[in-house]
Amino acid sequence: MSPRNSFFSASPIVTLALVTLGCSFETRPGGELSGSSVSASRGLTDSGAPLNRGYTNSGASSTDGGTCGSNSFTANHLPPDLLIVLDRSGSMNDDATGMTCPGGCGASSKWAQMTNAINSVVAQTEAKVRWGLKLFASGGQACTVGTSAEVPVGPMNAGAIKAAIGAAIPGSATPTRAAEIQAAAYLNGVSDPNPKYVLLATDGLPNCQQGGSPLAADDTAAIAAVATVAAMGIPTFVIGIATGGSTADGTLNMMAVNGGHPRAANPAYFPVSTTQDLESALTVIQGMVALPCQFQLGGVPTNLDAVSVSVGGQVLPMSDWTYGPGNRSIVFPDSGSICANLKSGAAKDVTITLPCGETVIP
Repeated sequence: MSPRNSFFSASPIVTLALVTLGCSFETRPGGELSGSSVSASRGLTDSGAPLNRGYTNSGASSTDGGTCGSNSFTANHLPPDLLIVLDRSGSMNDDATGMTCPGGCGASSKWAQMTNAINSVVAQTEAKVRWGLKLFASGGQACTVGTSAEVPVGPMNAGAIKAAIGAAIPGSATPTRAAEIQAAAYLNGVSDPNPKYVLLATDGLPNCQQGGSPLAADDTAAIAAVATVAAMGIPTFVIGIATGGSTADGTLNMMAVNGGHPRAANPAYFPVSTTQDLESALTVIQGMVALPCQFQLGGVPTNLDAVSVSVGGQVLPMSDWTYGPGNRSIVFPDSGSICANLKSGAAKDVTITLPCGETVIP
């Protein structure tokens, strides 16, 4: 409550090279591995998740008899799993100025304006983003947040999300901490290898303190929960619904910073008051997570300094690329020339090299 209540037009082949023995593999659609002088004893799971594999190179010699004792991983362009975690507190029935209307504010309510924007942007981007929806609190509860999602993340979900929003009735408290933790637990249980994000949209300060009443403030725990979720490799984008200049500013700012994707402006979260505001914010966010210049690693390298990246056969300095959230992806800055060349198709082959003896942790 307030205050308490397709990514490449020409898909490049991504090559994974085990350079110590000269082993080289091409990742083809469907996870098929090929190598002219190399046989892989095991492949990928149906979901595309990496398995521990031993590779032998018949044309190479080494101290271990020609076996490259390394784990490999797949680096792919994958549509992101983006879970909308939407506040359905009673104050969402008020208008953007905080005015309470007898029987609710109808089309001018925060709920109506925000859900209209969500439906619009999801419909426009459902082929690029695997959208999902989780409401908080759950059902008719004041503070309880369930473990599932009203709409599981998946492709072409606009109709399902619109139906779930249409069936929801605002009227709970604002259990932001529980919503964040349960959203991460849900996403951790999604077995696909796609990058995962939480999009938290709320109109006020967190309450439902653990062990307290629905109105017991829960700011500190909610801020910490966002940091915990980010450390799990799941960043959070924070949207404040008609919260600009309110007492919620400080808390939402800290949550946005802890979530890993603050705005480069003040406030650090995305402030929205109208349908158009939210449409703009959602468009920016989906553009950030659906980067055509982000390559998913399938795990976290045990030695971040041992990984090298090249484009078109040219090894790049790390100043040209960086690790994404949780060190689970390689990202070329969207404003850089390499990303521009990848988008235009001028650059196609991205090679990620992991020396033998190194591995990734799923």
